[in-house]
Amino acid sequence: MSKKDEMGKLIDKVILDPIWLRRLSDRVYELMVEELRNQSDRTGNRRIR
Repeated sequence: MSKKDEMGKLIDKVILDPIWLRRLSDRVYELMVEELRNQSDRTGNRRIR
């Protein structure tokens, strides 16, 4: 089985399973928030909370 086939099966599993889809969405959100914080640190644009 090729890597492309394996990736296709994984994508199908995630799309068809609401729990896996939620986990993926949550992880993407975490990574985006982390990247925004890192970008803010690099540019010195920190917000006061």
